[in-house]
Amino acid sequence: MEGKTQEPMTMSGPQTPTASSYITKSDQKTPRYAWVIWIVTYLVSFAAPLGQFKLVSIPTYFIATPVSPAESFMMTGAGFGMLMTCVSLIGIVLAFPAAFICRRIGLKWTVFIATLGVIIGGIIPLLAGENVTMLYVGRFIEGLGIGLTGVAAPTIITLWFPEKTRGVMLGLWATWVPLSITLDSIVCPGIAAAAGWRGVFTFVVVFAAVALVLFMLLCKMPDTKEADYGVEGSFVDCFKLLKNKNIWLLAVVFFIFIIGQTGIVNTYLPNFLQTSPDATPPGFGWDEQSAGLGLALVTSLGLVFNPLGGHLCAVLPHHLKRIVPMTAAVLFLICFYCMFQTESVPLCWVGIVLMGICGGIGGGGLRPLAPSIMHQSAMAATMSMAVLQFAQCVGNCFSPIYGGLIDSGMTYWNACLVTIIPLSVIMLICGFLIRPGKDSEYQKVRAEQK
Repeated sequence: MEGKTQEPMTMSGPQTPTASSYITKSDQKTPRYAWVIWIVTYLVSFAAPLGQFKLVSIPTYFIATPVSPAESFMMTGAGFGMLMTCVSLIGIVLAFPAAFICRRIGLKWTVFIATLGVIIGGIIPLLAGENVTMLYVGRFIEGLGIGLTGVAAPTIITLWFPEKTRGVMLGLWATWVPLSITLDSIVCPGIAAAAGWRGVFTFVVVFAAVALVLFMLLCKMPDTKEADYGVEGSFVDCFKLLKNKNIWLLAVVFFIFIIGQTGIVNTYLPNFLQTSPDATPPGFGWDEQSAGLGLALVTSLGLVFNPLGGHLCAVLPHHLKRIVPMTAAVLFLICFYCMFQTESVPLCWVGIVLMGICGGIGGGGLRPLAPSIMHQSAMAATMSMAVLQFAQCVGNCFSPIYGGLIDSGMTYWNACLVTIIPLSVIMLICGFLIRPGKDSEYQKVRAEQK
């Protein structure tokens, strides 16, 4: 990147320096073909979380309940959580090497391997039937999707869009996860009602296959086969950039945020809402469509508050950006109490709405904070995002722990009381302790890089 670091991305600006091309280094208008690139890249990106979260919208096919269909896997709550963890374990392994994998084999082939993982990971259970072992194998392979796409796809978009439009297009791309969860929550229960869990898996495989064909046919790099990554030193040398206590405080905050957002809400909220009030533990007894709507509202609100969270992080003075993680922590302390109690349906909806707001502020505001903390160079900012990707994948592994508490007979709220509630206090403290530096120091570094 010729020694120049791009700004962290919000809806109004770039997110993290990843790579550059002649387009990013100029003030020219957005090339017409860039819009084609964005569409096919978004579609192929969308397939990865669509596959990852397809299970949570039809939990009765996997968790043993009195209303589970005949053709289901009859797993425990902890076993179901492990299905989500399998995907994240691959993400943990790939969190730091992903940028170097992209540089080695190219962005297009990185996305190809990622999406092929989604397709093969879905086909294996379709061929094996209600075989739990093969279901786990498929989930491990699906992990390639999230682990690689999250690095390669935004880099492709970065290469094709000049600064004046890049931020907006990256911000729109950032809806890939919440929008896919929303689609899963709305569409998959209906598909399952007509064709069982196999219908849902087939839907995702076909979507991913079509998206991959379009991507491979239409995607190309704007100037050369490889992007300019501006990488300083070797892979091992780059780890020296992580001697920064603030990025690890932020990693703890993001780790806890993911525990609550993905490890608990995105994984277990539909099952809680569908569980009968007289069951052990009790729920609200909603049907699949209503429960799916509850989770869809959480993720739909995230589509709005995600860019607002990024904007909040951008407009706050540098030394006050810790307000973002502190806000997410305070909302966590409130929304889980409202959401997982069984006394009041209106209060549950209040919790769902607050969770959607918190998910947007946390998801959209915490990621841009990372390159603000590590802004010395392009690779420093990239490594800061790798830290958050690592924290995200580790946080996703919490699902089996929460599921195990539910299996033991603990209510959903009591399980929150001994897990996410005290963790939210730690999240609040860590957020308060984050000290990115003075505004004057930050601006001095930015001026030297221009």
